[in-house]
Amino acid sequence: MYHKKAGEMCTRHDPEGRPTVFDNLPHLRQGRWIMIGRLDVNTDGLLLFTTDGELANKLMHPSSEVEREYATRVLGEVDADMLHRLQTGVQLEDGPAQFLRILEGGGEGANHWYHVVLAEGRNREVRRLWESQGVRVSRLIRIRYGFLSLPRSLRGGHYEELDVKTMRRLYESVGLSFEELTPPESTRVAAYRPSLKDQDQPRAAHPYEKSRPSAKKTPAGAKPPRATRKDFRPNK
Repeated sequence: MYHKKAGEMCTRHDPEGRPTVFDNLPHLRQGRWIMIGRLDVNTDGLLLFTTDGELANKLMHPSSEVEREYATRVLGEVDADMLHRLQTGVQLEDGPAQFLRILEGGGEGANHWYHVVLAEGRNREVRRLWESQGVRVSRLIRIRYGFLSLPRSLRGGHYEELDVKTMRRLYESVGLSFEELTPPESTRVAAYRPSLKDQDQPRAAHPYEKSRPSAKKTPAGAKPPRATRKDFRPNK
């Protein structure tokens, strides 16, 4: 979970040398970060990153209908008819679009805040929807992606790792099973936890575990000793 700042680019390398969202992410020994739900350069707010391509695809695919919520500061006069049109649908250059919900966010004078919710992520869609009504977005912040909300304590340019409970819920929200995943070597250790049914069975060492001493050889003709739960307990 990363708090993007306005001015940062959602790309790995910018030819103009501008800062990118990848500059502040933790280094991976193997694999690479996959960005979930890019934001334009003038927008700040919540971005998600993972090493799991299937999870990224599910969270971004329109068929999953994952909600995105934005806090928008609108410059211009907004009336009830305009809000109604934005929720029933307007025609943009790449097809019809609409907000699922619009909530008052406060503010005075020409600048007024609204919280808007979408279930897709087309390029600059929030800005283009408001502009279709003759008003302009002067500030845009993504504050939620799916059930994950941007914490107030997470400052711009900083990240925090999701805990196991949240990871499991995130996988299940798009129909994937977190328990049954076999982690590739590029998966961060925080994103893996064996299921209860696997804990009684021998398994290959995880890339981040310390190597274990080799097992003693069983004499020819003798019965191999029975494996116990203790034999396969992860190293502390």
